[in-house]
Amino acid sequence: MSKVDRKIKRKKNRLIFIIILLLTSTFFILYTKTSFFHISSIEVFGNEKITDDKLILASGIIIDENIFKINLKMAKENILLHPYVKNVKVQRKLPNKIFINIEERKEVAIINYINSYVYIDEEGTILNMLSEKKDEHIVEISGLEISNPVIGQKIVFSNEEIQEKILEFINDIISLGLSTSFKTANIDENNKITIYMDNGGEVAFGTLDDVKYKLNFLISILKELESKNQGYRVIHLDKGSNAVIIKDND
Repeated sequence: MSKVDRKIKRKKNRLIFIIILLLTSTFFILYTKTSFFHISSIEVFGNEKITDDKLILASGIIIDENIFKINLKMAKENILLHPYVKNVKVQRKLPNKIFINIEERKEVAIINYINSYVYIDEEGTILNMLSEKKDEHIVEISGLEISNPVIGQKIVFSNEEIQEKILEFINDIISLGLSTSFKTANIDENNKITIYMDNGGEVAFGTLDDVKYKLNFLISILKELESKNQGYRVIHLDKGSNAVIIKDND
């Protein structure tokens, strides 16, 4: 390398050093001597059930706090303590904003429990326990015994044999669009289900075997009855492979 090249390289390195020093000094001044990096707003996205104020309060993040002093991991863990929060991402948006992106848990079923109503999501997480039922139209299940329900934890049925089958039944009802037609579903001591429809009819569903097949079969029966403008009192899906339909005038 020639002397000229070395001289040019030294000048370039000196210039880079000065630029880094200036940037560092500027950042230090902005960080310590001004409010440039103080949080001016906290924006929440993806929430429907939980209010912005509750989520911001849960995060522990405060307006006017220095954005670099925020512990994002701790803020996330705090928000995840809320039973309706399934997932959350907390991000800095420089210079002075915080973004909170929420994925909420959805109420998919109500389980009757000792004169109260236990609301669960599709995974069986207990979201709420109320003394009175809300007006929201979601699947209601009665006849089940629950072991020590705790909000934020998974529901545990006393009969462990039907634990997964009940959740499968609920999720299949929702995925097939039947939840708006069902009023309640009762499970008896033999684990047989009777579905009470919104129109006053009943469906003797039987046991929790071949759930999706029987629900699809029920859909086809209901569509056929509707196309013929025929009502029913009871639809039996518990009498073998063929359905037995007791009509209003039978």
